[in-house]
Amino acid sequence: MTQDTTTEQVTVFEVAIILLNYNSTDYTIGCIQSVQQHTAPGLRWQMVIVDNDSEAAQYRRLAGFVAGIPNITLVKSILNLGFSGGNMLGVQHARARYLYFLNNDTVFENDCLSILYNFMQAQPDAAMCSGQMLDAERQPIRTFGYFPTLSLKLLGAGLLRLLRPQHFPRRNGVYMQPLQVPFVSGASMFIRYEMFAAIGGMDTNYFFYCEEEDLAYTFREKGWHCYLVPEARFVHFVSKSTTVKAVFLQEYYYSLMYFFSKHFSAPAYHVLKWWYFFKLLKKCYKGGFYARIAWMIALNAPPYYSLRFKQKIRLGGT
Repeated sequence: MTQDTTTEQVTVFEVAIILLNYNSTDYTIGCIQSVQQHTAPGLRWQMVIVDNDSEAAQYRRLAGFVAGIPNITLVKSILNLGFSGGNMLGVQHARARYLYFLNNDTVFENDCLSILYNFMQAQPDAAMCSGQMLDAERQPIRTFGYFPTLSLKLLGAGLLRLLRPQHFPRRNGVYMQPLQVPFVSGASMFIRYEMFAAIGGMDTNYFFYCEEEDLAYTFREKGWHCYLVPEARFVHFVSKSTTVKAVFLQEYYYSLMYFFSKHFSAPAYHVLKWWYFFKLLKKCYKGGFYARIAWMIALNAPPYYSLRFKQKIRLGGT
């Protein structure tokens, strides 16, 4: 008779912070220092940093900075896995009850970890939450959004807010108490691991757009909710550039079409598809790439349009 020696995995930490680094080591170091500075000693946390195939000098500097810090794990990828793929690689090294997917270009204004952890402990229906996001001048900016549904595109948020105010809170509002919202920014997603595991984690078909919408929508289908917790405050150094980069815009629409095909009925998908097709065609005077993206949508956004399939492996990690 063979004895079963399998043991249940022991949770070591309350929170595992997952950070992605891609040629942005200065931001990553600043984020690490911010977490260390603002987090109360009583909360047990770990940090898993996934380097998404940065240049060698950037990686070496980061590796040297985190060396010897016991609760930080640095994982090197030989391929840029994007947002979902990189975070899921980080999850494999996480040992915690909660996962905090945090952009590396953020810094805490207060003890975000403890505030969000305590909120989730007291709110059993919550699958995901975030603190209030601030810009570099410490002014509140939009932290949550509405699902890109057919009704939203046809009727607009203003009319829907009149019909269902609890489902369409004002995005520019200043809130003092926790608020149930459709989804929060991917820059800060504090997630209950048990619920995250139940839906299979992040869908790695997304490269770096629409992941937060997908997670929140999938949670909602399970009857679990998403919240804004304004007491927790963090700065996100959002780029103020007004230049439209065609490759990123194309990736956004590729991800959006995938989101529609995954979650909506065939009639709703096709209405949205052609709505966006004609919307983009009207912008062709701004650049020919709008026509190319419209054509991609007309073709139902085949996978070869995504940056995910244009990455090259750095053999040997060099």
